[in-house]
Amino acid sequence: MDRMNRIIRPQFLILLLLITFSCKTNKGFTSQNTNKFQNEHPQFSSKFENQLKELYQEKALYGDFIFALVDQNGLAYSFAINRDILEEKKSSLNNNSPIYIASSTKSFTGTLLKILEQKNILDLNKSLNDYLPQLNFKDSINTKKITIKNLLNHTHGAFSTSMTWKTAFLGYSGRNEELINDLNTDFIYDPSGKFRYSNVGPIIASMVVYNVTGKSWKSEMTDYIFTPLKMENTSTNVSDYDLDDIRPSLTVSKDKGVVEKGLYKEDVTMHAAGGIISTINDLSKWLSANIREDSILMDKNSWSELHTSTTPQDKEYFTYQRTGYSLGWDVAEYQKEKILTRFGGLAGISFHISFMPDKKFGIIAFSNDNRAYLLPHLMADYAYNLINEMPADSIFKSEKPKFDKSFKSENEILYPTDSQILTINNDNDKIIGTYQNTENWPTISIVKKDNFYIFNWGILNGKIYENKDGGYLSNLGVLTREFEIKNDTILTGSLIYKKGNE
Repeated sequence: MDRMNRIIRPQFLILLLLITFSCKTNKGFTSQNTNKFQNEHPQFSSKFENQLKELYQEKALYGDFIFALVDQNGLAYSFAINRDILEEKKSSLNNNSPIYIASSTKSFTGTLLKILEQKNILDLNKSLNDYLPQLNFKDSINTKKITIKNLLNHTHGAFSTSMTWKTAFLGYSGRNEELINDLNTDFIYDPSGKFRYSNVGPIIASMVVYNVTGKSWKSEMTDYIFTPLKMENTSTNVSDYDLDDIRPSLTVSKDKGVVEKGLYKEDVTMHAAGGIISTINDLSKWLSANIREDSILMDKNSWSELHTSTTPQDKEYFTYQRTGYSLGWDVAEYQKEKILTRFGGLAGISFHISFMPDKKFGIIAFSNDNRAYLLPHLMADYAYNLINEMPADSIFKSEKPKFDKSFKSENEILYPTDSQILTINNDNDKIIGTYQNTENWPTISIVKKDNFYIFNWGILNGKIYENKDGGYLSNLGVLTREFEIKNDTILTGSLIYKKGNE
C-alpha cells in the first residue's frame, strides 16, 4: 500500500465516525479553539455563511467552496458549501477533502530552502554557478551573479517557455537533465534584476536542492515540513490519492453548464512552483505555524526573512496592494493592514491563503468553478472585515462589482459545441498518427475513439473540433489549443510537428 493509504485511511475513518449529519458546516465536532472563536465572535458564522449562500444562489455556482479561519492555535472556524449541501443532500466535501493549492506551493518551497540554509546545508546568498554549474544558458548569462535568493524572489531574470509548459501542463521525462537542457537552449533573459513572477525560479531552486542533498524536492518537503507539522494528508504526488477524492477543476459557462471537469495534473507536473495537494485541516497547521513562527521548523530570524520583503513590487491584485515579495509570500496591504498572501490557480481552481501578522490570524479559501476565481478573495476580505470590526457589509458591497465583472466575463466565454466535433470519415482518418517536434517538446498523437478524434499532447488530451477558420482546436482542460494540419505537419502556435513513419 502507498504512503497515503497507510497513513490517511485510519484518520479518515475516525473522521467519518466523528462527523455528524451537520456536515454542511464541518461542525461534526469542535475543538477548544473553535469553541473559543465562536464565543468571541458569536455573529461571525451566521453573517459569513448567509452572505456566501446568497452569492451561491445569485450566481447559480457549481462546484465547491471551502473556507477556514486560522489563528496561532490552529483552526478556529471552517465552512464548506456546494450545490448538494445547499440542497441538504449528502456531500463528501469536508475539511479532509484533498485540494490542489497550485502556486501557493511557492511559499512552502521558500520555507524549505530557508530551513536548509538554517541547517547549513546551503547558503541562499551563494550563486547558481556554485550549486548548479551545469545550468549555464549557453554561457550567455553570468550565473555567478544569480543567487538562490534571486530564484526564490523572482529577480533572477531567466524564463523558458518549453520548461514552463512541460512542468506545468504537458509533462516530460521527469529528469532534471531534460529541464536544464531546455533552460540552456530555450530561454529569454532580463538582466535588470527586477521582480518578474514565474514558475522558473522555484523549479530551478528545487534542482539545487537535489544537487546539494541528493534528495528530491518532494522528499525534502516531506522530511522538513509535512512530517514535522504532522500534515499527514498532504503530498506532492497526485498518485498518493484516489483521484476521485481530489476536488477537480470545473470549466463552466452559462450556455453549456459544466464544459470540462478534471484535475489535469500528474506526478510529473507536480513541481516546486505548483505541486502540493493538501486539506483544510493540514493547511491550518501550516498557516498556524507561519502565524506563530513555530520553532519546530525554524528560528525567529529565519521566519523574519521568510516573511519580510526581499524585493519590491508595485501591483494591485483584486483589493490587495502588493508592495514586495519575500522568499515565497507576496507582501501587501489590505484596509491599512499588512497582509501576506500566496494565491494559486489552475483551470477552475482558485486557492487563497493569507494572514495578517500583526493581528495573528489568517484565512484559507478554495473554489473550483472557473467563473468564480475571485470568490475566495472576496470572501476572505469579508471575513477579515468582520473580525477586524470594519463595516464589512458596505465594504463587501463596494468590492463585489469586481467579482461580478470577472464572473460575467468568464460566464460568457463561448466553448466549442457538439456540432463542431470533427466528423469521423475516411478522409479525416488521414490525420491519425504520431507527430514529433525537433525541439524536444512532448509528442502529439491523434487517435480515433468512439465517434470522435482525440488530440493528445503530453499528458493532456481532448476531443478535436473544427474551428471557423478551417483549422482545428481541442479543449485540453487547462487550455484550448488551436492547430492546423498540412501535408502531415501540425502547426500549433510557433511549434512545428512532423508525422512519424507508421
